Amino acid sequence: MTTKPPFRRRNYFIKKKFQFDFAVKFLILIAIEAVLAIGLFLYVSKGTLTAGYSGPELTVARTYDFFLPILLFSNLIIVGATAVAGLVVLIFLSHRIAGPLYRFENILNDLSKGDLTRRFKLRETDQLLELEKGINEMANTLDRNVGDIKSAAAALTQLASEMQTAAASNPSASKSLERLLQEISRTLRELKGSADFFKTSL
Repeated sequence: MTTKPPFRRRNYFIKKKFQFDFAVKFLILIAIEAVLAIGLFLYVSKGTLTAGYSGPELTVARTYDFFLPILLFSNLIIVGATAVAGLVVLIFLSHRIAGPLYRFENILNDLSKGDLTRRFKLRETDQLLELEKGINEMANTLDRNVGDIKSAAAALTQLASEMQTAAASNPSASKSLERLLQEISRTLRELKGSADFFKTSL
C-alpha cells in the first residue's frame, strides 16, 4: 500500500518585493488608462450639449455634465473588476517567474562559494527553462574542468614528492635539482589550494 506524500500548501508569494512591485505597476497602468479615458471624453464633449429625460422632464445640459457621473461610475466598476481579475492572474504569472528567480539566487550563491555540484531543476511549467539549461551547462563545464585541474595538481604533487624523496636519498643529486623540485612542490600546493576552493563531483 503506497502512502500519499503529505500535502504542501503552495506558496505564491516567494519574492514578495518583486511581486508587489509588479502588482503596483499594473494597478498604476489601469488607473492611468481610466484617467485618460475620462480626459479624452471631456475633451471630445467640450462645448457640446445633450438633451435627455430626467424623469418626466426633458433636460438640456452640457454633454460631460450629463454623462460624467455615469462614466465615472462605470469606470470604477470596470477598473475594480479588471484590477481584481488582473491581480489574480498576476499572482499566478509572477509566481511562475519569482519561484525560478528565487531558486536561481540560492543556487548561484552556492556556485559563487565554490560548490560546483549544484544544479537548477525547474518544473516544465516554470518560466526561464532556457536560462536553466544554459547555466547548468556552464556549471557542468566548470565542474569538469576544475575537477581535472584538481586531479592533475594532486598527481603532480605526488610525483614531485616522490622525486624529492629520490633526490634526497641520492648523494649524487645536485642541490639545484632539489631546489627546483621544492619550488615545483610549492607552486603545486598553491595551485591545489586554489582548486580545492571549488567543490566538484570529481
